Amino acid sequence: MESMKQFGFSRAATIGTLEQAPKEKWDEQPSGYSNTIHWNAGHVYFITEALLHRVDDSYEIERPEWGALFGNGTRPSEWTGDVPEAEEIVKALGQQVGRVKAHFSEKRSSNPVTIAGFEMTTVEAILQFVTWHEGMHLGIIKSLTNAVK
Repeated sequence: MESMKQFGFSRAATIGTLEQAPKEKWDEQPSGYSNTIHWNAGHVYFITEALLHRVDDSYEIERPEWGALFGNGTRPSEWTGDVPEAEEIVKALGQQVGRVKAHFSEKRSSNPVTIAGFEMTTVEAILQFVTWHEGMHLGIIKSLTNAVK
């Protein structure tokens, strides 16, 4: 499945960028940005989990509690309680690729998922969306990294 290869490629780029971003700057929110490097990293992880669960409910979400921190509409300024450290998020992002590949490598059909009026009816389609979503946030992470230096 070509989309699985693209997903792995995108994730490697995200992890490489996150590993180069200064950890002490992960929680800085420059003027004009709605979130931080920390939030974007956790958001990429959690939204991938949530969308893949929607496309196949037998895919179990790991770390569902992260949704309260990194789901759509959340922001670091509203965080309370335990927030995973940078290293934990990067590790989770790396492990997620293997879990996704193991679970979806043989899947050929799925439950439809509709986002903003766009219906995706296959695992291939949702992986393409997840990869696009990750690439978008990778650009934001790179921009934030430059802004906080």
